[in-house]
Amino acid sequence: MKRKLIILLMIFAFQFGTAQETNCADKESKLAKYLSENDYIKAKEVWNDIKMTCLTSSEKSFQLGLQLQQYNIEIASREDKEKEVREILGLFKLYDKTFPNNSNGNFEKSAMALYLNKVGTNNEIYSLLDQAFELQKKTFQDPEAIFVYLQLYVEKYKAEKSTITSDKLLSKYTDVISLIEMNKETVPANQEIYDRVLVSMKSLMKDFLVCENIVTHAKNNFQNKTNDVYWLQSLAKMLSVSCKNAPIFESIATELHTRKPSAKSAYYLATYNLNTAKQDKAIEFFSESVKLESDKMTKATTAYTIASILSTTDKEKSKEMVLTAIENNPTNGRYFIFLGNLYANAISECGTNDIEKNAIYKLASDTVLKAILVEPRLKGTSEELSKSYLQKIITTKANTKSVKIGCWINQTVIL
Repeated sequence: MKRKLIILLMIFAFQFGTAQETNCADKESKLAKYLSENDYIKAKEVWNDIKMTCLTSSEKSFQLGLQLQQYNIEIASREDKEKEVREILGLFKLYDKTFPNNSNGNFEKSAMALYLNKVGTNNEIYSLLDQAFELQKKTFQDPEAIFVYLQLYVEKYKAEKSTITSDKLLSKYTDVISLIEMNKETVPANQEIYDRVLVSMKSLMKDFLVCENIVTHAKNNFQNKTNDVYWLQSLAKMLSVSCKNAPIFESIATELHTRKPSAKSAYYLATYNLNTAKQDKAIEFFSESVKLESDKMTKATTAYTIASILSTTDKEKSKEMVLTAIENNPTNGRYFIFLGNLYANAISECGTNDIEKNAIYKLASDTVLKAILVEPRLKGTSEELSKSYLQKIITTKANTKSVKIGCWINQTVIL
């Protein structure tokens, strides 16, 4: 008899639990429906019921409640604004307590609820953003929130120089940059926004981003950060701007290129070698950067850099690189002007007689005029150069219509 009673109680409990779950799901569906229809009066009635009986049943309950509370904040009077914001902060806190493994980013959202509605203190906002950074980094993705986080830390540094050193400030800056670089990979749709934030943060930090500070910070932290690819990327980028010939720049760029070889890491090594008078190694790494680069515009720019460096010492390689630049960015007229000049400067090495020299000047003229087709604003420059080349053509008795130019130019020119 006792055993039957226990079984009946278990069946009753199961049926009650199932009914409760079904009832909560129905309420969630109603709330979602009313919110989609902007019927906030009925939505509030259902939400009050959910708070009493179903709030812990699923994350969806919290998410719908947060949506309703955000509406309450938007319509609140100035006098009631803080009350409604505090209400949503309490909901964020309960959300994390009830579902500690959620991915809603509630610290970040709490901070921005305060910041955007001008509620609370800077210390309170910073504290929430710092918790987002330390405890919910994977969901700390709002570009504006990340910028505010750094901005508030800079303000703390200015107010508390006795407790926050310049090295700590740079540590925070590099940590935040590392977060953005990570987010650019996980949220590629926001890449342009993140890039704009990086520019704004650099402007915010301009007084601190001097070579001496960056080098000191890099040396102090390098050994402990060799496994942190994002830190290496951040420091390499800063050093490439301010400290191009610092030995620590080479160390960091080499470590980065070893752990995560990319067009950028190769470019950093090329930059260091170029600025320490190691041109051959610089060209080697610039060439590797071109091969690894997937963005056509960047590939063209790097190829043009190589062409410019080699324009007097290795014209054949220079021509190859400027043609690569044209292939990847055919709308840049200056590439054609560069190539035309390259041909014109080859007279002494590729023109063995007057006919070949005439052909080279004609080729140079034709090439610079191509710039006008892709960039009409270069018309004046192109036509002036073309005229100067054509004026150098020598009249000969030979009645030659086409000339084959060998050397590294290797083209046939119609005269």
